[in-house]
Amino acid sequence: MNKIAILGSGAMGTACASVLVQNNQNVTIYGIDQSELNDLRDGYNRKYFGDKFIYKFKTSSNLENTLKDANFVIIAIPTRFIEDIFKDIVSLINKKAIIINLSKGFWPNSNEFVHERMEKLSSANKKIMGIVSMIGPSFAIDIVNKNITIINAVSRDIKLAKKIKNIFSNDWFGISINDDVIGAEIGSTFKNILAIGSGLVAGMGYSINTQASLLTYGLKEIKKYALYRHAKNETIYDLCSLGDLILTGLSEKSRNYQYGKHFFNDRLDDNKITIEGLYALKYIYKELKNIKNLKLPLIESIYEIIYNKKNPDTIIKQLIKKV
Repeated sequence: MNKIAILGSGAMGTACASVLVQNNQNVTIYGIDQSELNDLRDGYNRKYFGDKFIYKFKTSSNLENTLKDANFVIIAIPTRFIEDIFKDIVSLINKKAIIINLSKGFWPNSNEFVHERMEKLSSANKKIMGIVSMIGPSFAIDIVNKNITIINAVSRDIKLAKKIKNIFSNDWFGISINDDVIGAEIGSTFKNILAIGSGLVAGMGYSINTQASLLTYGLKEIKKYALYRHAKNETIYDLCSLGDLILTGLSEKSRNYQYGKHFFNDRLDDNKITIEGLYALKYIYKELKNIKNLKLPLIESIYEIIYNKKNPDTIIKQLIKKV
């Protein structure tokens, strides 16, 4: 039995804990919301899953105690908050351990992907064996409900990814291994932006025809950017990219999709919920301005609507002419 520390008591942290507890692993969930931790100890996470009983989890609000002697450290913290705690995590790991990353997109105030920055920072502690990111089509509620889910374990070190597969895999949760860190990060970042775009056209009253077209062209732009960043072509069609894009880009369960859908009526406050696609959109758009030979008109159009408040009907007409 492995000792596993899950940092983050939110939906995905709880979902991962539910898989691992069923797989007879020794799991502790760390969090800063005491009422949430109390709820988890009673077997629930009502904030995210209502009155569904999951498992009675071990919890802690002490980071050092949670990390002590852990074999695996799962980081299930929203990307925009990760910078504040990651150096502490690295310094407190006292035993050989693998860090499992669930955070997506760019490191805060940086154009570096989360996985890449974690690799650099974790090198300060030789007990950290490496980073594995878990990426793919996986809503937390569906994992908790034990719906069949298959995602990628992504790492430059295949041996580490296999260890993650061993602790997570069961009859309904599967892991496929991928060693293309850059390609996987690109897919998981772009899908959030494109989900906002898909939500935007849905909110404007367009049909699934329009959404399907948008996501198809979005996939082409993922490919263009991925090749620019020297990612592997086949990664674009793996679970971490195409799989995640289908899920996030067409589902009402997606926060990014919901944000886009309700953008014009201001029903969602991005200060209260994490909309990863907004941060990714800013970074990608800024980067595109400095690259002469790379044009991503769909990404640029979503930016113009969201941040420059351009007329969406005008933007769509201009975009169609570029097809």
